Amino acid sequence: MMKLRSTIHVIALLLLVTSSVWTQSQYASSSDSDPAALQLMEQISETYRSAESHSIEFTLDMELPGSGMETQNGQLIQKGDKFVLDLGPQKIISDNETVWVYLKELNEVQINDADFEEAEEMFAGDFNSPSDIFNLYKSKDFVFAVSNYGNEEGAAITQIEGKPLDENSEYSKMRLTVINDGNKVKRLKIFSKNGSRFTLNILAHDTNYKVEESTFAFDPAKYEGVHVEDLRF
Repeated sequence: MMKLRSTIHVIALLLLVTSSVWTQSQYASSSDSDPAALQLMEQISETYRSAESHSIEFTLDMELPGSGMETQNGQLIQKGDKFVLDLGPQKIISDNETVWVYLKELNEVQINDADFEEAEEMFAGDFNSPSDIFNLYKSKDFVFAVSNYGNEEGAAITQIEGKPLDENSEYSKMRLTVINDGNKVKRLKIFSKNGSRFTLNILAHDTNYKVEESTFAFDPAKYEGVHVEDLRF
């Protein structure tokens, strides 16, 4: 099975809608979630699902203990369960049956069957594709709450924090920043217990993006000399 953990991290950042200090004893189940937070996340989910296709341009800041910060520019194109994720040294393409991972520096493509089982391991949900991450607000494994109302760059914003109920989760919390006008996702920050921080900043989001079906398949003819590694069983 393809190791999709790093890919799912990024897709989760793009598609998930997630400073108070919460302890395990404060919240026993997802039913303790703040209704206002759930309502806002559901509105964002509805807005996303109402569009046929998307193009999202973003930056991803990765802070790793002892390594400083690294910033990558990326783009996600998605139509239904099909997507293209172009991020730094790799491009991931999926038609929901096959996944192609193109390693730019090596000029190599790895082919796998589409399998997002690791997303289930990370988020303990029923996921068949990256877009299903929008259903996380329905999860019984997290508790969500509005943590702050404020202003950023002249725009009114709302912040939502999510806390995993499983004390063994690798995450300590997630923080979502939403621009109130249009309920637009501005930023998502994920806090790992090992000190790592992942911050996604949305630069542009084009809904109903015009995209050809051929975009969601890897064409070796367009990559001269590419090495093909077929890892499907």
